[in-house]
Amino acid sequence: MKKRLQELKLDGFISQKNVGYFSLRIIAPAGKMSVEKMKYVNEIANKYGRGYISFTTRLSIEIPWIKEEDIENVKSDLKKCGLYSGGTGKIVRPIVACKGTVCPHGLIDTQGIAERLHKKYFATKLPSKLKIGIVGCPNNCAKASINDIGFMGQKIPKFQEENCKSCGLCVSVCRAGAITKEDGKIVRDAEKCVGCGKCINACHFGGMTTEKEGMQVFVGGKFGRKYRIGNRVNKIFSPEEAETIVEKITNYYVENANKGERIADMIDRIGFEELNKKLV
Repeated sequence: MKKRLQELKLDGFISQKNVGYFSLRIIAPAGKMSVEKMKYVNEIANKYGRGYISFTTRLSIEIPWIKEEDIENVKSDLKKCGLYSGGTGKIVRPIVACKGTVCPHGLIDTQGIAERLHKKYFATKLPSKLKIGIVGCPNNCAKASINDIGFMGQKIPKFQEENCKSCGLCVSVCRAGAITKEDGKIVRDAEKCVGCGKCINACHFGGMTTEKEGMQVFVGGKFGRKYRIGNRVNKIFSPEEAETIVEKITNYYVENANKGERIADMIDRIGFEELNKKLV
């Protein structure tokens, strides 16, 4: 029975605490699904569930109250509709992206990056589960830094003092407290800067220009009973490098991790320095 439940779980049918019932997890790549496919999801929920759906923290769609005797029919209907289930086990889990693609704060195309990574890496088998999170800006809505691999949009300013009019607009938009006005002059503390780019957008005189833009990368974050903030790679990457970064990290992970060991635990055991060298 235990083996049967494990096999069903890998197929996306999670045993509920209600005996004889399962919750079906349908994958929505990058948290997106067409209206047409959503109609099929609704039909399955009405036919086999109790007429409602919910959403997982990794942006998959969940239909609870599937009876065990209906599972094979559900699988058949999913296939006909072009839908697929799963997302559990020692694999690359469903990739989470915030709405940075359309959000006014977004600095990168979060959903586009997530779609590319999903096509190449979703469900890849690894020593343990691996979660990827992508956020468009330092607001970090999707918590990139507590994923095994996290990407964060960045826009690093360069202070051009000769162009500065000391108007204070940059001070007013800097929520990190990295820019202050002292004795009538603008002072920027690079250590406090989080790379949101708000000061660049606010400046009309070229006092704040873009030095670097792209993505910050975090490696080895996790959340749950024990949490860990991921190590920050000391480099700003372009969005086009996302696939290469994931490939380098997962290759190193496969070569160095013990069976069942998360990236976070591997880093705690052997250190981050060697992996960091491969990335920068």
